[in-house]
Amino acid sequence: MKRLSVLFLCFMLLFSFSLCHAEQTAEEPVLSDLDNQFIRIFRSYRTVGASLLVARNGEVVYRYDYGYSDRKARETVEENTYFLIASVTKFVTGIHVMQLVERGLLSLDEDISVYLGYKVQNPYYPQVPLTLRMLMTHTSSLSMNGSYSNSRRTLESLISTDRNARSNYYKEKPGSKYRYSNFGAGVLGSLIEAVTGKNVDDSIRESLFEPLGIDGSYAASRLKTPSDITNLYTAGGAAVYKSRSMSISKEWDPSVNPDRHYRITVGRLWLRNTDLCRLGIMLCNGGTLDGISVLRPETVAEMMKDQQGGNGITADTPYGLCVHRDDTLIPGGIVFGHQGLNEDVVCNIYMHPESGFVFSLVTNGCNNALDHRVAKISRRLFTLAWDTFGPSAD
Repeated sequence: MKRLSVLFLCFMLLFSFSLCHAEQTAEEPVLSDLDNQFIRIFRSYRTVGASLLVARNGEVVYRYDYGYSDRKARETVEENTYFLIASVTKFVTGIHVMQLVERGLLSLDEDISVYLGYKVQNPYYPQVPLTLRMLMTHTSSLSMNGSYSNSRRTLESLISTDRNARSNYYKEKPGSKYRYSNFGAGVLGSLIEAVTGKNVDDSIRESLFEPLGIDGSYAASRLKTPSDITNLYTAGGAAVYKSRSMSISKEWDPSVNPDRHYRITVGRLWLRNTDLCRLGIMLCNGGTLDGISVLRPETVAEMMKDQQGGNGITADTPYGLCVHRDDTLIPGGIVFGHQGLNEDVVCNIYMHPESGFVFSLVTNGCNNALDHRVAKISRRLFTLAWDTFGPSAD
């Protein structure tokens, strides 16, 4: 009897262990070999949190959400997590700007003085007009390192005939040289407000986001669920350089004020990666998403076109209209999109319209070292995604 009792006890312990193990296994996601390859890349660049999406022919074919949106609280990145997309903001803003061009509110080659209501000129080349096309191709001659970023001055005093405007321009003829300019991209926000009579955030939400069912904003506090935004970290999560609460509490000016709103469209947009990827799908589809047209096919083609050689652009610029034309990511081809870098944040959107391939990556902190102007982490992740899902994998 004693022997039977011992055997029964052993059986029950074994059964309990097996049941517990089965429950743990059921709760843990099953990782594929591809998942593990992406995870190794994220880890090697000390990524805190990230979301990666790959789409092909209008459908998402792969998604991986990695790490933490709040490392201390162990809150993981989820599908509904909003990320600050840094300079990819320029890419999304550019889509809205082209909507205004289609509506006739803006013209690519008109002197922007017409829209702002005062004379805008590079003091070194006072007879050469600055145009929207120049702003969008980073050939406007507006300085990357001017006083705009922490200035309390008006836009008019920074870019008009005021002699103090000299520090905000390069000594180069507008259109003649490519120089990436945050200031130039910021002026886009002022132009949007000047011609629409709406706050820049209201304008893009009404014309672009709402028709496509996207929840995005230049102000975290205006999102539907601000509590879903991520903290922003240094690489490895050693420190939080901007907390969720800091981002949400940042004051938003709802007024229409083109003379003050010249820093918003540089890199302040919050977006979910799902929606960033959908915008890439829309452009690959000639401006239409889910049966809703937000741009005409010819407008999309113009955004991606090499702009050198006409309309005052003599510079060899790697940009179409707020779209980077990268020839280093795939052999013998070009992908279109944009990169965002802010402290240790890295974000990327890349499209290959010929194959319908879209790659979107958002992070909240990682090693952002560059290789040929593309973050190394992004290059490795893109290459793995392209080799796995691109046209050569068919």
